[in-house]
Amino acid sequence: MEREYMEFDVVIVGAGPSGLSAACRLKQQAADAGQEISVCVVERLRGRCAHSSGAVFEPRALTELFPDWQALGAPLNTPVTRDDI
Repeated sequence: MEREYMEFDVVIVGAGPSGLSAACRLKQQAADAGQEISVCVVERLRGRCAHSSGAVFEPRALTELFPDWQALGAPLNTPVTRDDI
């Protein structure tokens, strides 16, 4: 029995914030070096960040990865001005 397979330079397990950040940063660094790499992100849940609550997050890391994320129209509509427990 033959199985289908695909080859990748990098395979990342988990499409949460860390996995997606790692994939984006690897692609950015490769592009900066004038190289093309193939990156595969494997997630067991249905859809990107399916396990994320989507409630509140610190956008500092997003700004580091994509300095123009707001101009690109990221679907983050309500800035948080304070947090209480």
